[in-house]
Amino acid sequence: MDKTKTRKPHKKSRNGCLPCKARHVKCDEMQPSCANCVKQDTPCEYRVTKSREGSTSSPLPTTSKSTFTPTSIEGTTFEPAVPFISVTSEQDSTALNITQLRLLHHYTTVTAQTLGADAEAHEVLATTVPQRAFDYPFVLHAILALAALHLSKLSEVAQEAFEYVLIGGRHHDAALANFQSTVRDIEESNFEAVLMFAGIHFPYSCASSVDLSHDVDQAFESLLSNFSLTRRIRPMVARFYNEMRASMLGKLIPKDVQGIDWLTQEPPEETELVQLRKFAEAVHHLYPPDIVDAYGHAVHILVLTFAEAGKLRKPPSDALLKIWIHLVSDRYVELLSERQPGSLIIYAHYAVLFQRSSVRYWYLNGLAEQILRVAEALVPSEWAVWLEWPKKQLHGAPAIG
Repeated sequence: MDKTKTRKPHKKSRNGCLPCKARHVKCDEMQPSCANCVKQDTPCEYRVTKSREGSTSSPLPTTSKSTFTPTSIEGTTFEPAVPFISVTSEQDSTALNITQLRLLHHYTTVTAQTLGADAEAHEVLATTVPQRAFDYPFVLHAILALAALHLSKLSEVAQEAFEYVLIGGRHHDAALANFQSTVRDIEESNFEAVLMFAGIHFPYSCASSVDLSHDVDQAFESLLSNFSLTRRIRPMVARFYNEMRASMLGKLIPKDVQGIDWLTQEPPEETELVQLRKFAEAVHHLYPPDIVDAYGHAVHILVLTFAEAGKLRKPPSDALLKIWIHLVSDRYVELLSERQPGSLIIYAHYAVLFQRSSVRYWYLNGLAEQILRVAEALVPSEWAVWLEWPKKQLHGAPAIG
């Protein structure tokens, strides 16, 4: 056997174990089990590399505890970033990837019906999106990743759920890699595919952000990573918004975000965010103007979002929920990344919208609680009084049905 080579230290690596990649946390790359997996008491698995003969081993660990594994069926090995239909011989042309077929079927028949705001949106998500995905691998990988994550939430078998999380993580990594390598610019020929990719990413990022561990640092970094990635998507497709509305994808635009000018809209005089408004006033004496403005703008947009959501008889669409992430200032995002108490307090109030919509969207389950848990752990005790309202809403008020 070849001797293990000593790697030079570096800041970033793609060689972390699959569970850490699925949880979006830093892996120390220790083998056979990294520190995170030892701490979580979960199987530790690394991406399989090809041997000298070109063969590959099974991408998932074989355990005696598992009675069913999504990759245990012959012919279901996964090769990241490889075309789904690659016919090189007559024998290859009849090979089936059962896992990917199962995921695609689940997406079109089940997952797509849980996304979008109405029946028209469900139809587009279940038919138009998969059809276009066959021309754009990053979209296909994205819907398979979301389907796998959905199956992990539905599974009552812990090992099966864990393996679906790993499969979803692989497809998510492949989607991002393919997107980065093939999309140089957003243009008329690909904007629909990019919009589809952006729409699918949000539910995946929300569901994958929920870390059941008690490591606050890991939980915060996962939330921040997906917050930032969701935020970067909007500028990519904003210039094609009118074309989107005129296409089939226009059916994906919920009615609760149409006709609202968020930059000129006046906030209501009365709001349930009374304490948050008081907080915005209190920080005027504590921070320099740039921080005061960043917090004030974030509170302003959040008040508007709560007001629009309050007009509805049912939970708001995820498009309405994303408005706040898209419209907060860059300075606010910097403050959040620095774990500043004020930014975390505002973020915890925003989480209430997730809690109220979790009954409608499976991928929001547990997300609000995680945001509040992180805020409670990172906000100093002398600031804790500002978290009382979101705590009461999450723990003492039922979700909107």
